[in-house]
Amino acid sequence: MEVRFNNGWNSEWPNRWFFDRVNDLVKPHQVNPGYEVPRTDVIESEDGYHFYFEMPGMKADSITVKVEDGNLIVEAEPRRPEFSGKTTTHRSERRYSKFHRAFHLPENYASQPVTAAYKDGVLEVSVAKPAEAKPIKIKVNLN
Repeated sequence: MEVRFNNGWNSEWPNRWFFDRVNDLVKPHQVNPGYEVPRTDVIESEDGYHFYFEMPGMKADSITVKVEDGNLIVEAEPRRPEFSGKTTTHRSERRYSKFHRAFHLPENYASQPVTAAYKDGVLEVSVAKPAEAKPIKIKVNLN
């Protein structure tokens, strides 16, 4: 899946620039079979953009969130559980691939404050809107 607004896809969105490209690893099994791409919801509010990454079973200390070269990058690596004593694995269906997802941010957003919180298997990353991007309500005085 590639979301592009520059070529008119999803032109009903007012901020077409925001998803001018999704990370290079959108098709992880074709591009890099060692990575999983977490499912993500992106929500815009008055104060900024909020990304919700589905990352079940992850420990918060294994998640990295950074803004680099104008990209919001989220990476994580689940740890395979260690079992004490002598054990035999009869079935192993859970995946322990690295997670990687990146979204290109416009220049005026790349330097804005970013916060991240992980709860119940969902990572929320918030990118604040720059002051010039927020709507300003102007009071009209009566003369």
